[in-house]
Amino acid sequence: MLAVAMAPATASVARPATPAVPAVASVPAVAAVTPCSGGMAGGYPCKNVDLWSNLPLANMGGGSGSGGWGWSDTTTGKEYAVVARTTGTSFVDVTVPDSPVYLGNLPSATGTSSWRELWVHNNTAYIVSDSNGAHGMQVFDLTKLRNVTSPPVTFAADFRGTSFTSAHTININPSTGFAYVNGSNTCSGGPRMFNLANRLAPAFAGCVSGDGYSHDSQTVLYHGPDTAYQGKEILVGSNEDTVTVFDVTTKSSPVQLARKTYTGRGYTHQGWFTEDHRYFLLDDETDETGQGHNTKTYVWDMTDLNNPVHIGSFLGPTAASDHNQYVKGNYVYQANYRAGLRIINLTNIATPSTMTEDAYFDVDPASNANGFAGAWTNFPYLPSGNVLIFSIQRGLFVVKPNLGAPPANDFSISVSPSSGSVNPGASITATVNTAVVSGTAETVALSASGAPAGVAVSFNPTSVTAGGSSTVTLATTGSAPPGTYSITLTGTAASATRSTTFTLTVNGPAGCSGTNGNDVAIPDLSTVESSIPISGCAGNAGSASTVEVHILHTYIGDLIVNLVAPDGTAYLLHNRAGGSADNINQTYTVNLSSEAANGTWKLRVQDAASADVGTIDSWTLNVTGSAPPACSGTNGTNVTIPDNTTVTSTIAISGCTGNASATSTVEVHILHTYIGDLVVNLVAPDGSAYLLHNRTGGSADNINQTY
Repeated sequence: MLAVAMAPATASVARPATPAVPAVASVPAVAAVTPCSGGMAGGYPCKNVDLWSNLPLANMGGGSGSGGWGWSDTTTGKEYAVVARTTGTSFVDVTVPDSPVYLGNLPSATGTSSWRELWVHNNTAYIVSDSNGAHGMQVFDLTKLRNVTSPPVTFAADFRGTSFTSAHTININPSTGFAYVNGSNTCSGGPRMFNLANRLAPAFAGCVSGDGYSHDSQTVLYHGPDTAYQGKEILVGSNEDTVTVFDVTTKSSPVQLARKTYTGRGYTHQGWFTEDHRYFLLDDETDETGQGHNTKTYVWDMTDLNNPVHIGSFLGPTAASDHNQYVKGNYVYQANYRAGLRIINLTNIATPSTMTEDAYFDVDPASNANGFAGAWTNFPYLPSGNVLIFSIQRGLFVVKPNLGAPPANDFSISVSPSSGSVNPGASITATVNTAVVSGTAETVALSASGAPAGVAVSFNPTSVTAGGSSTVTLATTGSAPPGTYSITLTGTAASATRSTTFTLTVNGPAGCSGTNGNDVAIPDLSTVESSIPISGCAGNAGSASTVEVHILHTYIGDLIVNLVAPDGTAYLLHNRAGGSADNINQTYTVNLSSEAANGTWKLRVQDAASADVGTIDSWTLNVTGSAPPACSGTNGTNVTIPDNTTVTSTIAISGCTGNASATSTVEVHILHTYIGDLVVNLVAPDGSAYLLHNRTGGSADNINQTY
C-alpha cells in the first residue's frame, strides 16, 4: 500500500509576532514566603498557589525572558532554574526557594533574540535560538554549577553545534536520549534528530522532514492503547496548522502515521501527552486572538495513532493566549501568557468541556487579555514539588501549588471481544485494555483464572503500564471439553486489583456447529433473519447448546432476538434489555434437547422502536449433537504477512469419505491494514486454487468473512 499525504508549504501559516515587552512597575520584586490568601500573594492574583520568590530579569543578566527548564542535581540534591533570555542563558540555584541565587550567565553564541529555547537531559543543557544568525546549539555541562563559589560567573559553552544555524524549539526524549530540534533551517523545518549518547557532543541522527516545518514536538517511548506502536518511539509535531504523528524508532526512515487539522485553528503551537499516552493536549497560540474565545485547550484521543480524534476542548476562565503546557500526574500545568500559570485537573479529560481549573498564579496582574506578554513557559517537575514560571517581563517565579492530596491511583480493565468460540486443538486471541481511572499510571500484572482442563491462558506482554494493552491467547488441546466457560482476567497493581470476564465456548464435534458472517442490515421497525444450515449431526441438539451473537446496533433496548429452530420453535435470547447501550456481543446457552440437530436454524432480530438501526455482524451456533467424521478443522496459529510476500497456513483433514461438499465453507480472519493489498486463495490437496478475495475492499482493515 502506498499512502501519499499532501502537506502545505511551510510559508502558508505565519509565525506569531515577536512578544512585546511592556514596562513593568506595578508589583515589586518578592523575596519572601508569601502564601496565597484571599486570592492574592504578594500582589499577584492566585488560587491554591503560594509564592516563594521572584527574581527579576535585571538581577540575572537583563534583557527579556523566553524559555526555561529545571535541573535537579541527584548528586547534591540541589535544584536549579535554567532561564533563557534575549542575550543569553542564566543559571539560578532555587534549592532554598525563597532565596534564589543567581550563579551566572552563558552569553548568546551570536546576537540577541526573543526566541531562545532549551532543554535539560543527563546533567546537560541544550540551547537553541531563532532569528539569531548562525547560533546553532550551545551545550553546557550543568555540573559546573556545583563549583561556583563567587557568583555571578560568565560561563562558556562546552560545545557548539553548527550543523544548523537557527531553530525555534528543542525537546528531548529522556527514555531514549535523543534530542529533536524543531523549526531549524534544515530538514525542511521538521525535527532534526541528535543522539545524546555523548552528552557534550550531540551526533546528527536524521531528519523528520515529511510534513515540513514543526513549531514544537514531543517524543515518547509509547506505552498507550494502540498496541501496534507500543514500545515504539513516537513523535507528535505541532506543525503550524496540524497535529502530525511520526514513528521515529528508525531514525534513518521516520514514518508519518497521521496528519490532522481541526476547526478553529490559528497557529498549532505545542502539546503534551497524558501520562498513560491515551490523550494529547494541544495549545493553539493565536486562536484566541483570531476567534475571540477564551483560552482553549484541544484534547485529542490517541487510541489509534493512525487516526487521532479531536474529542473536544476545555475553555479557560480568561481570554489569555496559551503558550506551553506540561502534564504531571493528574494535572496539566499551562503557561498562558498574561494569565500566568494555570493548573487544570484532568480527571474528566474524556469529556474535555467538564475539566476544571484547580489552581493558578497570575504573573501579569494588570491584564488577562490575549496577546504575547506574561508567562512564556513553566517547569513542574522539581522533586520538591515547586514549580518554576518563566515570565517575559518579570523574570523567574518560584511557586508552590497546594492541590491537596493527589488522587489515589486506580485503573480499569476490559477485554475486546469479550467472548469467542474455538474448536478443540485451536486457539483464540483477544485484546486486554487498561486505562487510568485516577492518579498516575502504574504497572499492572495480568493473570487468569477459571479456565477448564485443556485450556491454557497466556498474555503478551504479561504486564502493562495502565493505559496500555496486552494480547490474551486462549489455547485449547484436542481433549478440551465442549462447553461455555467464564474465564476471569485479572489486573493487579499496587493500588488495586481489577477483573473482567471473557466467555469462551469450546465447540462440540465438527459438523454440529456453523457460523454466518454475512452482514444483514437491521432497518428501523423491522424484522430480519440470518440462517445457518446444520447437517451430519445424529439425534437431537444438546441441552447446553450455545449461540454466539455479534450485532452492531445503537440502543440495544430496541431489539428482540430469537433463535428459531428448524421446526419453527423460537427461543428468546434478548428481549429489549440493555437500554441505551450499544452492540450485542454475547454467547447464550440454550437447552435445545427437544429439537432435531439437523436443519436450517435462524437468528431472528426485531427492531421494535424507532430512531436506531444496525447490522447482524455474525453469529455462531453450536448444537453439540453427535459427531460425523471429522470433516473440518481450524488453524489458530498466527502467521505474519510481510510486505510484498506470499504466506500459507495449513489444515489437515482426515476421516471424511468421498469428495468435499458443493457448499463447503472457509471462515477467514486476517488482521491487515488496507485489505485492497491482499489476494487470498484456498488451495486443495491436489494444488487447485480457489479464489476467495482478490484485492477488494480498498483502504478497509481486516478480513473477517466466511466464504
